[in-house]
Amino acid sequence: FFGIDYTTTFISSKEYLSLGDGDGECPNCIEESADPFPDPADPNNMISPLWNDLDLTAGGNITYKYVMDMPDKFVTQWTEVPENAPFEDDTNTFQVALYFESGCIEFRYKSLTLRPGQISIGVENSDGTEGRNIPTDGIVEGSPTCVRLCYDGTNYDVVDVTGDPL
Repeated sequence: FFGIDYTTTFISSKEYLSLGDGDGECPNCIEESADPFPDPADPNNMISPLWNDLDLTAGGNITYKYVMDMPDKFVTQWTEVPENAPFEDDTNTFQVALYFESGCIEFRYKSLTLRPGQISIGVENSDGTEGRNIPTDGIVEGSPTCVRLCYDGTNYDVVDVTGDPL
């Protein structure tokens, strides 16, 4: 990730992955905010398919698996996770896939109910100085989508946006 190999991943209930040591949680962060990437404020070293404050205590789940089927990848899925009150009947299903050999990342969206401006989508390095912010227009409002990012040696670039969902 950003040219560094990691062996540990933390899956946050706030809809992001954090790589490296520690648990990745950020107790002093205003996690509901839609801060753009990059940002040196915590949390950093993150992969965010949908950074927001959804409510896993109200339903839904997070699953993950290592898929060994050339290309090998690590997939994390948030399934039917509701928004906080008063929108708890609105649920969201999405994935992030980390491809080991290429280093590419896919954000895959099946159904989202969040409104633009409420979320941040993107990636950020360990000190928050490099990253890529993904515009949410079309992802939140549109039909199922897959956004593919690949590392070019200095940053991640969007290389493909398709209608291929989960």
